[in-house]
Amino acid sequence: MKTKSRKNIYYGRAREASGPHEREEFCDISPAVLLSLSTLTPIDAIIVDVPSGKVKCLTEDLHKGTLSSAQYRVVNASASHLTISTRVSGPNGEELHHLESVESGQFSLEVGTTGRHTACFWSPQFELTASVSVDVEWDLVTRARNPHDATIKGNLLEAMRLELKKLENAVKVIHDEMIYLREREADAQRLNKETVSKMSSLSLLSLAICLGVASLQIWHLKAFFESKKIL
Repeated sequence: MKTKSRKNIYYGRAREASGPHEREEFCDISPAVLLSLSTLTPIDAIIVDVPSGKVKCLTEDLHKGTLSSAQYRVVNASASHLTISTRVSGPNGEELHHLESVESGQFSLEVGTTGRHTACFWSPQFELTASVSVDVEWDLVTRARNPHDATIKGNLLEAMRLELKKLENAVKVIHDEMIYLREREADAQRLNKETVSKMSSLSLLSLAICLGVASLQIWHLKAFFESKKIL
C-alpha cells in the first residue's frame, strides 16, 4: 500500500483477506501519535491509493468516550469512475458507518467500546490495473469521563459568569462616562454659541456708542467754531 502522510507519522502492514481476490491492507498509528491524541492533537490528512479489487483499511485504537470524526473524498482516479465505498466497524465487528459508490463522505461517532476501530475503502467497480486515490482526514478528540468534570465545569462556568459580570459593569461605567462627556460637550458648545452671540451684540453696541460719541464731538466742534466765528 502506498500511503502518503503530510507529517510521515503513519506506518503500514499488509494482511491477506479471506477472499480469493481481495486483500486488506492496514495502516496503524504509532504510539507517539496516540500520545499526541491524548493532548487533543488531530491526525493530519493522508492519501490512500486503493487499487481495484483490493481493500485498504485504516485502523485506530480508540478509548471509550473518544469523539471521532472523519472526512474523505476521491482526489484522483485512473479508473473510469470517481467513486469509493467505505465501511467503518468497531472492535467487535459492528458496523458504524457504511456508504457505497460515493465521491465523498463523512462520519462522526462517540466510541462506546475501547478497542481497534477500522475504516476500510474499496472501489465499487473492478477494473484491471485501475486505482482510486482517497484523501482521508480522521480527527480524534478525547473527552474525559471523570465524575468531577461536572463540578470543574460548573466552577469554570461560574468564574466565567463573574468575569462577564465584571466586564458588563465596566462597559456600563464607560457608557455612562461617555454620555456624561457628551452632555458636557453639548453644554460647552451651547455656552460657546451664547458667548459668541453676546460678544457680537456687545460689539455692535460698542460700535454704535463710538459712532454716537464721534457725532457729538463733531457737532460740538462745529458749534464751537461757529461761536468763535472761525468757520
